[in-house]
Amino acid sequence: MGLRKWRPVLLKVHRWLGLTAGLLLMLNAFTGSLMLGARPLDRVLNAQLFEVKPAGQPVPLETIRQALVAEYGGKARFTIRPPREPEESVLVYVTSDSWQGQAHYDPYSGRKLGAREEHEGFANALFEFHSALLAGDTGKTVLAFNTVTMLAMLVTGVLLWWPARSWRGAFSVNFKGGLLRSLFDLHRVGGVVLGGWVLVCVLTGTWMAWRPVSQWVTQAAGQKQVLPPAVKAVAPQRHVATADDMIATANAAMPGGVVGYLGLPAKPTTPVRIRKKLDDDPHPNGLSSVWLHPVTGEVIRVDRWSDLDIGTRSYAWIYPLHSGKLAGVIGVIATAAGGFLLFGFGVSGTWLWWLRRRMRAG
Repeated sequence: MGLRKWRPVLLKVHRWLGLTAGLLLMLNAFTGSLMLGARPLDRVLNAQLFEVKPAGQPVPLETIRQALVAEYGGKARFTIRPPREPEESVLVYVTSDSWQGQAHYDPYSGRKLGAREEHEGFANALFEFHSALLAGDTGKTVLAFNTVTMLAMLVTGVLLWWPARSWRGAFSVNFKGGLLRSLFDLHRVGGVVLGGWVLVCVLTGTWMAWRPVSQWVTQAAGQKQVLPPAVKAVAPQRHVATADDMIATANAAMPGGVVGYLGLPAKPTTPVRIRKKLDDDPHPNGLSSVWLHPVTGEVIRVDRWSDLDIGTRSYAWIYPLHSGKLAGVIGVIATAAGGFLLFGFGVSGTWLWWLRRRMRAG
């Protein structure tokens, strides 16, 4: 009896949340699902950037690093992704005062294959919109708070669905009662049955996009967040450690696994970070790190992924869970379906509102 009394209020809250902030959730879900296919498609359509023909031994990474410094300046920050297959190019994320984007190099000749700005290309623009609404940290904050809208819509939707008396038709869909009835049943039952999986997709996306979430989890667990180590100033050196020296040092300090990224800072007061993907790390790119002095190349600290604070360590599962990669191809398909489902709930809800509005007007 209590739910029936509050039904008009719940319906208004559910409807207007869906017609306002819910529309942003729809777009974000749709772009996320598209992105799972856009990245592989981008590699196919722009194979000249991503693929190379193996030709002898690769050149030293330092050769590519020097080319980067010569083109983008010594104050630019570079994150180098070494090839993980013989046919892959070297991918470099560049951040400078005048340019930000990705550059691609042939690992066997050191020749630059091309470069694209941060938002250039369909896949890159799609990613930036999905992760930050093309608005940087502001967009990430908006998406994070919009998660509250998703929670409110799910709760009000379940309360509106909850049977007042009998559960007999709680999960039935009437396809013979006309378009309005069929659409209403699909929206109602689909939201309850699949809302949980959609919520997982939304919550994991928020966890990744908005750093305060993982920080709060670490604080709640009574732990201290693991931050990058400090760098001690050193006298000018005749010999500065090369990129290849640093990778060799990192592999010696943390044997096993593969190098995921080499992060080269713009300032001599910021440490070099070499990320490694160890065999027991579920994160596709690895969360273990070897921190090195940017000048001498000496090891400052070694952080194994399993020893990180709980908030940071959680990304080892959160990222592959959000992208579906934790469960392989089936997981990716399920994640894409979750995004399309959320988009479908938005479309069906908007359609229901429009049909009823038209019927009342007529």
